[in-house]
Amino acid sequence: MAEFLNKPWGMAVFVIVDIAVLLLIISLNYRWLFKRTLDFLFSIVFLAVLFPFFLVVLVIDAIYNKATNAWRSLFTKEMYCGKKGKPFTAIVFTTERILRDEEGNLLPEESRTTPFGRFLKNSGMKYYPMLLSVLIGKMSFVGPRPLTLTDSVAIGEDGAVRFSVRPGLASSLDRYGGENLTYAEMFEEDEEYVSHIKLFSDISFFVTKIVNKLRGERINKYGEAAQKSYVQALLDAGEITEEEAKEFEKEGQDRTNARLNEKKERRDFEQRNFFR
Repeated sequence: MAEFLNKPWGMAVFVIVDIAVLLLIISLNYRWLFKRTLDFLFSIVFLAVLFPFFLVVLVIDAIYNKATNAWRSLFTKEMYCGKKGKPFTAIVFTTERILRDEEGNLLPEESRTTPFGRFLKNSGMKYYPMLLSVLIGKMSFVGPRPLTLTDSVAIGEDGAVRFSVRPGLASSLDRYGGENLTYAEMFEEDEEYVSHIKLFSDISFFVTKIVNKLRGERINKYGEAAQKSYVQALLDAGEITEEEAKEFEKEGQDRTNARLNEKKERRDFEQRNFFR
């Protein structure tokens, strides 16, 4: 055995076999163990590796916005429905850079977005802060598209399957979606994904998203889900009335307020204990 490993081709075979066995073990236990483990490890790697580039973008962004008088808010907080229907807050890097005149009024829509704003949108830079949500276990690199609390209320029990896993930065729709995709088709694809979560499928979906961004591909893979909310889609299709839409929005806002109040009470409790 020692003589076999001392030869270059022998060591190469040994390494290849080890990698194959490791991949087999990960693949067989991926859904219940290694998916979350890999999310945690790779989120740390991406946060560390991409931080210098993100910092440079922030500096350039500040200079560019001051020169062009583009309104901006660097970060926003979005409330989504996570695994098991639990709400969570994700930090999003806002990529819209909107031009205003000297008085602060918006310019006409056709000339409103800055070239740098379009670059940020196409680069996928908004996903960088969301890696924090992957790190703490609220999101995954690959999973169903995140939905707001209002839309999750409208889905009801029909969304139990898609909410049995963490939402993702990328999804199977990055490969199988398209501009004509409907919400019904998206939910059907979500159920298919949840039923067949596999290591190599997740890798292919995530790599597809990265490649599309690098190519500058602007095809909308999420169809109407990227254009309007689920509640608005139901309203436009005549499946619900305006009164029902308002009820969904109210319930979604109530859930949002309840979540914010819960976080505030927890912070207040921690502060009181800290200063004792």
